[in-house]
Amino acid sequence: MSIFTESKSLPALAFKSISNPNFKGLFHRVEDDWICYSPKDLQESIYLLSLALKKAGVGKDIGVGIIAPSSPKWFIVDIATQICGGYVVPLFANISSEHFDFQIKDAKVKILVIDLWEALSPQISELLDSVDSIVHFSALPNDAKHKGFFSWEKFIEEGKTLDSEAEREALSKRLEAIEPSEVFSVIYTSGSTGTPKGVPLTQNNMIVHLRAVEEMFPVSAEVDVCMSILPVAHVFERMAVYYFSAAGLPIYFADSPNNIGKYLPDIRPTVLTVVPRVLEKLYEKLTGAANQKRGPIKWLMKYAISKAKSTDPGKVSLRGTIWDKLVYSKMRAALGDNFKLIVSGSSALNVSVNRFLRNIGLPLYEGYGMTECSPVISTERKGCTRMGSVGRVMSGVQVRISPENEILAKGENVFSGYLNRPELNAEIFTEDGYFRTGDKGRMDEDGFIWITGRLKEMFKTSYGKYVSPVPIEQALCQRSFVEAAQVFAEGKKFTSALLFLNQDMIRNRLKKSESEFDPERALKSRRLNASIQRHIERVNKNLDEWERIKKWKAIFTTLSTENGLLTPTLKLRRKTVEKRFENLIDEMYE
Repeated sequence: MSIFTESKSLPALAFKSISNPNFKGLFHRVEDDWICYSPKDLQESIYLLSLALKKAGVGKDIGVGIIAPSSPKWFIVDIATQICGGYVVPLFANISSEHFDFQIKDAKVKILVIDLWEALSPQISELLDSVDSIVHFSALPNDAKHKGFFSWEKFIEEGKTLDSEAEREALSKRLEAIEPSEVFSVIYTSGSTGTPKGVPLTQNNMIVHLRAVEEMFPVSAEVDVCMSILPVAHVFERMAVYYFSAAGLPIYFADSPNNIGKYLPDIRPTVLTVVPRVLEKLYEKLTGAANQKRGPIKWLMKYAISKAKSTDPGKVSLRGTIWDKLVYSKMRAALGDNFKLIVSGSSALNVSVNRFLRNIGLPLYEGYGMTECSPVISTERKGCTRMGSVGRVMSGVQVRISPENEILAKGENVFSGYLNRPELNAEIFTEDGYFRTGDKGRMDEDGFIWITGRLKEMFKTSYGKYVSPVPIEQALCQRSFVEAAQVFAEGKKFTSALLFLNQDMIRNRLKKSESEFDPERALKSRRLNASIQRHIERVNKNLDEWERIKKWKAIFTTLSTENGLLTPTLKLRRKTVEKRFENLIDEMYE
């Protein structure tokens, strides 16, 4: 019998997986070393932390906030909190103080666990008196002032003072007593706009999902290895960590997605969950190497890359060809050459990048989901792929398309409503219980789902015409040198776009070395601007007159969660972009 069938809660699942003799533990990158948390370390830390949290007041309907990157300690806090009957609330250091204050109060956060005090803005630091205790992963900073400040070690020591045989027996009883209806996490989502909405997810929401994942993506503790590079604060990665750890796989938590290229040949993972931006970085690393070559080798690599970007992988296989032997096999070797599963979610992957990665031999599958659905609604899988789609419906999930082309989802994985939002909850479900995703899509005759836009993200021009920005933005990003794009039309007399260019791709395009490249001069390059304009015209050909981009601006800027331009799921924050680049946007309408 599967471990996912036997267990009815995530903590029970965690303790069973930790006792798996094949489980090697969780690993965390610290400076230049991989630090191992053995199964014994994990079990003891979870137990002691749960005792300390319980004494600190964590129980039913009480939240424990976490502001920290992915690590074994994140996992320990997560499971220990659930053992106490509480729920984890993932938080981010770079959100506005208004949103931070709202979330900790809305979710009744009493304990806050943080990785770096220095990462908190002064505005957020001033709001921390509303929590009872703060646990800091590292040594206590000198300037941290709070009545209930603890280091991680001190909090674990607190648990040791409470340890007893009776408490250890009580732990076993508690693991058995956790009900499927108990909330394990409240995750706030607002997409790129809007007030944060708390999504309470129950034990059952996630457990039934993990059973479905096991059916589609079976793994083996004896041979498989996982690398985690996304924040576990994002439910997609959280689900992946629950699944792979429960299956007994060692998990390596990388310190930054930017270092993935360095770690892959060392760890040689077999499974990886990603968002498109990570895959685009890998694409840039692999294709950028061709620009460093000369003569026939450069021509050979360029031709092989072009062929991989333009060939439909569903119709023609490039495996076993001369290009595979001379070029693609070396590219796979640079990535560890051990993958059997790469799943991409969050948003659509650039078509050229998608073709290229599949054609060089990576087992890449795209999926679709939402936090409210724990999160997967549909996904491609082995023997069931159709490039450009987001696969077929997940086992246990029901999907139908409304007359307005909205994707509706129903199943045990779907949440029951937003926290403290009764008026909104009355609107988000159909009469027969389907969740209104807000995404527009279609389902083909073979059951593959295709995303066509957002129902709610619809702009109305000053002429009364409607513009759906997402499909246009996706089309703009089909050229690899466009890292991201944002369309503007709401209340405007025409449609415009802001293009965020990839500096490395543009530098290679202009054949400049790093020392020669000047971003300001590049933006004035006739060659570059002509290339962008041709791309805009190609996109416009498939749009109605009022949707066509009349003016655009191209810029170089860092896109990150740290500077507030990206959401935790690595999508553009529309309102932040509008505010930060207000002058550039205004210039297009002067």
